[in-house]
Amino acid sequence: MLGIGLVTVARSGRAAEPVPYPIEVREPGSKPDAPPPDAPLLEGAEPPAPAEEPKLFAPTPAPKPKVRVTSQLPIVSTNAPPPLVWKWPTFSAANFVITAAGGAITLGASIVKPTAKHKLSGGILFDDDVRNALRANRLADRYIFRDASDVGLSLAVTWPFAADALTTAWWYRGSRETAEQMALIDLETLAISGAIQGATNVLVSRERPFGTGCGEGELPDDAIDCKNSFHYRSFFSGHSAFSFTGAALICVHHMENELLGPPWDALSCAGGYAVAATTATFRVVADVHYASDILLGAFVGTLVGYSVPLLHYRKVVGPSGRASVTAPTQLQLNLVPSPGGIGVMGIF
Repeated sequence: MLGIGLVTVARSGRAAEPVPYPIEVREPGSKPDAPPPDAPLLEGAEPPAPAEEPKLFAPTPAPKPKVRVTSQLPIVSTNAPPPLVWKWPTFSAANFVITAAGGAITLGASIVKPTAKHKLSGGILFDDDVRNALRANRLADRYIFRDASDVGLSLAVTWPFAADALTTAWWYRGSRETAEQMALIDLETLAISGAIQGATNVLVSRERPFGTGCGEGELPDDAIDCKNSFHYRSFFSGHSAFSFTGAALICVHHMENELLGPPWDALSCAGGYAVAATTATFRVVADVHYASDILLGAFVGTLVGYSVPLLHYRKVVGPSGRASVTAPTQLQLNLVPSPGGIGVMGIF
C-alpha cells in the first residue's frame, strides 16, 4: 500500500503540469505520434516547431576564400630598358642587290685560283722583322695558333648577328624589326668586305710567309699548304678584314641604338676590337700572313665596317614617313671674333 501511494502522488504531481494538447493513450514501447496539424492548443502553450525534412547527404560547406591584406604596393622594376624602335630607313631593294653581288664575288674569289703571276712576294718594309719576332718556333705550335685564329674569326663574325641582333635587340629589347635590320646591315657589310678582300687576294697572288720553306725542314713539297691555292693567298688577310669588320659593326650598332646603355656599349666595342686584334696577330704567329697583310686587312675591315652601316644610320624617318638627314651635309662658313681680329669657322 505504501508503494502505491508514492506512485499516486508522483502521477498527481505530473498531471498538474500543463500540456499543449490532449494526452494520447498508447501501448508501452510505442513511439508517440506527432500531434495533428489542427490539434487545439491549450492556453499558454507554445506552438510546436515544424518538423525538418530528412537529409540524405549533409552538404559540404564551400571553402571561404582567403583574402591577404598587405599594405605594400607591387614592386615594379624601373631599370628595364624601353623597347627599341627602328627610326631609320629599312633595307631597300638596292641594298639586297649589293649584298647579293658582294656575296657572289666573295664566293667566287674563294673558288677561283689566284693568278699565276705573283705581283707581290716576300716581305716588305718591317714584315721580316715582325715575322722573326712573333712566329712560333715549332710547326705544331703554329697550327695551334692557326686554329685559334679560326675561333676568333668565328666569334667576331657571328657576334653582330647572334649576340647583338638576335639576343640583345630582339629578345632583350623586344624589337624584331631592329634585329632584322641590324642583321641585314651586317650581312651587306660583310659581303662588301669579303668581295674587296677576295678580289685583291686573287689578283695580287702573294705567297704566304711559310712558302719559302716548302720542301725544306718541316714542310715537304707535297704538303697540303704547299700544293693548293692556299699557298698564294697572303695579301691581304681575310681573317683580319672580317674580324675588324665585325668589330666595327658592334661599335656602330651599340652606339647608334644604345643596345645596353653606358658603359656596356663602349665595353662591347672595345671587346670586339680586342678579339679582332688577337685574331689578326695569331695569323702572324701561325706564319700564314705578314704584318702588312693583317694591317691592310684591319684598315679595310674598319673602313667598310663603319662606312656601310653609317650610311644606313645617317637618315631618320619621321612620323610622316619622310627621311631627314641627321647631320648637315653642306659646308657653312661664319665670321667669328678671335683674339687677333676676325676668324672663319666652318661647319661641314
